[in-house]
Amino acid sequence: MSTDLSDKSCRIRPTVKPTVAVIGASTDPEKFSFKAVKAFVESGFEVYPVNPNATEVAGLKCYPTIGDLPVGTLDRVVLYVTGTVGMQVLDELAQLAVGEIWASPGADDPAVLAKARKMRLPIYQVCSLDQLGAKH
Repeated sequence: MSTDLSDKSCRIRPTVKPTVAVIGASTDPEKFSFKAVKAFVESGFEVYPVNPNATEVAGLKCYPTIGDLPVGTLDRVVLYVTGTVGMQVLDELAQLAVGEIWASPGADDPAVLAKARKMRLPIYQVCSLDQLGAKH
């Protein structure tokens, strides 16, 4: 699948502040998932970090699971988790309205990609930091 997201494949709703869940968000400022949270905030997104081992990431409330999010619609979900966790996350995401999923390097396990496609969830293998033009 193409990693060029400059075409109409993005399904962000233009009339509202776009939402993104960063699955596997880290409290460590050196980790890419922490940097992604910051980059999405700086890009104007409503950001929902998800990590069962954190209560706050980059000054934002962190949610233990996708089911704990205060929204039922997400324009984008970014995965920063292992393949095993990614497989479980897809089942949770199927319960929400999700515009697209970005599987970051390291989270782009072939089994996760295949399962998402089988579930008809739009998934892309991309580095969110590159797509946002963020330093990393």
